[in-house]
Amino acid sequence: MTVPSAFPADARITKVEMGTSVTDDDEITDPTTTFAPSTPKIYCVWKSDGVVVGNTLRGVWIAEDVGNVAPPNYKIDEASLTVAVANQGSFSLSKPNKGFPVGKYRLEIYLGGKLLRSLPFTVEGE
Repeated sequence: MTVPSAFPADARITKVEMGTSVTDDDEITDPTTTFAPSTPKIYCVWKSDGVVVGNTLRGVWIAEDVGNVAPPNYKIDEASLTVAVANQGSFSLSKPNKGFPVGKYRLEIYLGGKLLRSLPFTVEGE
């Protein structure tokens, strides 16, 4: 008898969208990868193949280049979620007190130690 792997080797992210609002069904209402410093919250919704209920995914928010505000590739935040609905879920990042610094960012999504997707986005001046 074969025991299923806790982290399927063939798991992959098939669709990913970012935006400023999300529906109750995990759908982005206005997709974008460019945000204003005053954006209250940045959402990322993903769909996958091979990710099952009970798997834990980790989202790592990284500031790649925000000038002298933070060093290059600075980890802003990290969150883990246990998948409740097979093959879909979301991550979000709330605005810092002084707003998001202008620059280049990315969100990395991991299953176990495996990077499933890296999604670049930017924050531009208002």
